[in-house]
Amino acid sequence: MKRLFALLLLFAVLLPGQAQANAPLSPETRKELSDFFSPFAAANMKSFDQGTLTEKDLLSFAIWHCIMHPDPALKRINSGNGIVIPPQVIDTITRTFFDRTIKKHRKAQYVESLGSGEAFVFAQADSLRQRDDGTFLAAGTIYYTGAGETIDPYATRAQWKRSGADVRVWGTFTGVLRRTAAPQARWVLLQYAVKETQ
Repeated sequence: MKRLFALLLLFAVLLPGQAQANAPLSPETRKELSDFFSPFAAANMKSFDQGTLTEKDLLSFAIWHCIMHPDPALKRINSGNGIVIPPQVIDTITRTFFDRTIKKHRKAQYVESLGSGEAFVFAQADSLRQRDDGTFLAAGTIYYTGAGETIDPYATRAQWKRSGADVRVWGTFTGVLRRTAAPQARWVLLQYAVKETQ
């Protein structure tokens, strides 16, 4: 019940803000944010805030990130169809995106099969605005297309239509972000709300 209440409160805070988050984005910032949010879309990340984001969620996201974007340095098994993921790689991913790590790994390594034939799921950032507390509210759209179809994930819907690409809307998202300090500034996701289009 507490988790349900927390998620309802999260939607109440984030989703109404989507209509307000209409600041124009530069092409560079739009691409940067689209690249940041696409792994969450591909991993089918559920809505969360800092109180509901579990270590299981962190692990699941990091594993999916490795499957969707396998690092060439990872050990390959099963004729290249599987990967071995050390805990250090998991921690690097979760620290990069969430500024958190798993306190104690239950496995010495994670063995996973690489994906094949799945739909291509990605996100595009539509807006960003800074909030009074110094964090940022981003909003955007999640798209998907058939496996094997080659598209430009930064193109517009009109451009996809002209090229004959079958790109469909899966849903929308909002996220509360924090920007870390220079010189290696990056985005850290604090809260995330996703809504599937009916």
